Amino acid sequence: METVISVDVWWTAATRWCDIVLPAASTLEQDDISSGGTYSNDKVYAMKKVIEPVGESLPDYEIFEGLADKLGLWMQFTDGEDKMYHIKLAYEKSSAAKHTPFEEFWEKGYARQEVPEEARKWTRHSEFFNDPEGSPLHTASGKIEMFCEDFAKLGIDDMPGMPMWMEKHEYLGNAKEGQLHVVSPHPWFRLHSQMDQSENLRALYKVQGREPVRINTKDAADRGIEDGDLVELYNDRGTVIAGAVVSDDIMPGVVSIYEGAWPSLDSKGRCNSGLVNFLTSTQPSSGLAQATTANTVLCSMRKCEDPEGPNMAYEKPAIIEDMEIAEIDEDKLGLDRLYELTEKLYADMSPGEKIYFERCTVCHAPREVTHFTQQQWKGITPSMFPRAGLDEQEAELVMDYLMTNAADAAK
Repeated sequence: METVISVDVWWTAATRWCDIVLPAASTLEQDDISSGGTYSNDKVYAMKKVIEPVGESLPDYEIFEGLADKLGLWMQFTDGEDKMYHIKLAYEKSSAAKHTPFEEFWEKGYARQEVPEEARKWTRHSEFFNDPEGSPLHTASGKIEMFCEDFAKLGIDDMPGMPMWMEKHEYLGNAKEGQLHVVSPHPWFRLHSQMDQSENLRALYKVQGREPVRINTKDAADRGIEDGDLVELYNDRGTVIAGAVVSDDIMPGVVSIYEGAWPSLDSKGRCNSGLVNFLTSTQPSSGLAQATTANTVLCSMRKCEDPEGPNMAYEKPAIIEDMEIAEIDEDKLGLDRLYELTEKLYADMSPGEKIYFERCTVCHAPREVTHFTQQQWKGITPSMFPRAGLDEQEAELVMDYLMTNAADAAK
């Protein structure tokens, strides 16, 4: 890739790999709107700004408003209005607006929205046992399936119609001499990679500033490793430096290192922070599911004899003052091509497809329609349509588009 751009609130590990970082404001630094509720999504929330954006950060809307202006698309993006106009517009498309005016909602902080009976049915699991015909599950048959005929018909070698043992691509059963099985559970002191930047938290569990790796006492002794040493875990995909936690609480032949550490490379290409992704495989769980196999990994281990200085993953980059930014070269932007592609994209869209991508993908990144079956979409849409503010006709158009292009739709 020629250019990598990040829009982020924090100096995360991801921003270090980017050519351009656009500093975004946090949710406390901007007005916004959201919906929620336990399973039901029966409330709309006013997310009010608490403080002004810090430094030169901007809300995402204003960042993209500025980009749209540079591209000559300001009016198309904003409709000539500010962000609050769009917040109000989004609220008025919800069912809550039928009984609570926007001004009252914004003052109170929340409003209830009607939950369709169809959505209620999908959130009450007991309904299935009382009425399996009227409250089917998301399976092809609508029932609990021990054997899935649809999967079996696909004829995928590593995806039989029912659960069964199949030899893994990497595990102790096919390991070479000295190799260990790696598991990478969720961290105890953070959420994935979130809060790895917290110095106070890192002080509680990191070993010499690196991610801890739990090693069985015998495995450590066989390799001359003591508690607190730095070790290298390595395989054909990469090498990480981690801090040894020697213990009898893990079985021989297995090492455990948390996922989510922020990466930092040394001169030899090793992760000096202990990010397990350098070891894990891109091998999918099956030809159908494509799920991660992060806990089915083999590695070798040795004591690290040549660590290169401290882990620099959490050091902020230098800020260059008085940076002069070159003028935009209009010819290189290729705006004419952008306009042509946009017009062609919309011209090829069905009415339901256009509504789906404009209205139903605001809360999350657009879901590929073919990733879900018709039955799954029927379970998703009862909560999706009210949140998107679709009327009956719009909902019918979108449902037709989803049913026509779902994973199991007849092609």
